[in-house]
Parts: sequence; structure tokens; C-alpha cells
Amino acid sequence: MATMSMNTVIHAAVRRDLGRLERALDDLAPGDTARAAELARAWAHFREQLDHHHRSEHEVVWPALTSWGVDPALLAQMDAEHDLMAAALADADAAVGTLRGDASPRSRDHAREAVRRLHRVTADHLEHEERELEPLLLGGFEGSPEAAEMDRRLRAGGLGRAAVLMSWLADGAGPRESQALRELVPAPFRVLLIGVMGRGYRREVASVWR
Repeated sequence: MATMSMNTVIHAAVRRDLGRLERALDDLAPGDTARAAELARAWAHFREQLDHHHRSEHEVVWPALTSWGVDPALLAQMDAEHDLMAAALADADAAVGTLRGDASPRSRDHAREAVRRLHRVTADHLEHEERELEPLLLGGFEGSPEAAEMDRRLRAGGLGRAAVLMSWLADGAGPRESQALRELVPAPFRVLLIGVMGRGYRREVASVWR
């Protein structure tokens, strides 16, 4: 049995990127449009990953958990928290978009505050979700027919999406997350997805944080 669910590994990457972006905005020199464009590129990747994760939870994970017997009221509460995050994500997206063309101190400060607000809302939700759902995902649900069908549907995006996702999850992962990835993903697939197919992520996104 894995020591951490893939859901929580993804959460760790979300927290990591929000922290990276906050620190990068702290360090952004006024008028540095080249660096602002780099951050906007990394932000676009993060935004897509976070949005896809929450849509997948609503469309795939929640139905599987409901079929397994999880209280729909709990999942409705999670969706309500997703709505709060979506609003904060939209605000941050607009602020970072403005920063890309205007790296003034005012735009930088606005983007930084929007990202911090998103970070706070997101952290509250992720902690709540892990507290309620991680014991279930690592407990009786794991190995159930509902879990197998859920995994099949989550893999439907193909190898290209999987390569980007795995490369992102591994980028800067701590010891616990790295161990979980080794437990959850067979070594040949990790080599293919991260080592071979992950070159685009390393070039376009990971390089922003180096």
C-alpha cells in the first residue's frame, strides 16, 4: 500500500508552486518584463494543472467515492471550497496577466497579493480534503472496483498529459512525495514520462524556478 495517495502528491506540488511564485514575485525587480514573462509562463502551467485537478475531482473522483459510500454532503462541501478557489484563481490569473505586460511595482504588488490570497484559500481546502479523504483513499477504497474505474478514467488524458503531470510532481518533490511516486508509478513509466517525455516541461516551466 502506498504511503501517500496521488491526490496528496498533487497537493504537495500545488503548495510548492504557490510558494515558488510568491517568492519570485517578492524578488521581481521593477520593470523586469523578461522575468515577468517567465513567471507568467510558469503560472499558466500551474493554473491549468490546478483547474484540471479540481475538475477531475468533481467529474471523476467524487462520483467514484459516492458509489463507494462516501457522504455526498461532504463532497458537496468540497465542491463549495472549489468554488472559492476558482474565484481566487481567476483573480490571480488576471493579476499575473497584467504583470506580463506591465512589470511596475503596482502590478507586481497586486499580483503578489492575489497569489497570496489564492494560497491561503487553497491551503485551507487542501488541508480539509486531506484530513477527510486521505484515510479513505489509503484505506478500504484503495483496491476497490470503484477505485479501479476511477484510475482508468483519470488516465484517459494520454501519455502527453501524464508526462507533464509526472514531471511537475517530481520537480522539487520532497522525500515523502518522491517515495510515494516510486510506490505509485512503476520505474519504466517514470523513466519514460519524466526522463524522456518530460523534456518540454523542464525546458519551459522547471527552468523558471532555477
